[in-house]
Amino acid sequence: MHLAAGGQVVPGDRRPGDPALPEELQAAMTEWAAVASTVGANGGPAEQSLVRRRGRQLAGRLAEAVGRPVEFTDPVTGRTEEVWGRATGPLPRLAPRSPTPWATGLTISAFFALLTAIADIVLSRAFADAFGLLWIPANLLVVSGLAPSLWLLRRTPFWRWPALGAAAGLAVAWVCLLLGLLG
Repeated sequence: MHLAAGGQVVPGDRRPGDPALPEELQAAMTEWAAVASTVGANGGPAEQSLVRRRGRQLAGRLAEAVGRPVEFTDPVTGRTEEVWGRATGPLPRLAPRSPTPWATGLTISAFFALLTAIADIVLSRAFADAFGLLWIPANLLVVSGLAPSLWLLRRTPFWRWPALGAAAGLAVAWVCLLLGLLG
């Protein structure tokens, strides 16, 4: 199996007794060929590694479909190897995991906490001046509307910091507003 000049996958020497290739495998090989011809030697190491890995996987599926080993020619290096079955092992990671930027992240969180707390307190006070205690259900509506978004952002690399800050800011605002009712 190798990538031809026109961006087509050539499955190698077909023998008369070979079964027909499944349409799903043919479609996957065509899709891989398009990506491999785009990435080629110009892609970064992560992209080249993914193209190489996916090509080996498809060669393994091709070997299982025809019932014998096939040769896989790496489109990046041009190296040929014999593949007997599906490639195993972990998929390469696109980007190495970097350490958590606690100092920067907590600074961003503090900024968003302050911004959210001030905005919520100012808007709630203005609402309380106009409509009395209706600021409580209005503020509950705001918090319940923001909660799902903040919860979903908690694992996104950058956006977890503003989400943490906004959640803390809303909690601080509620404490300040409820203490304002007592005093």
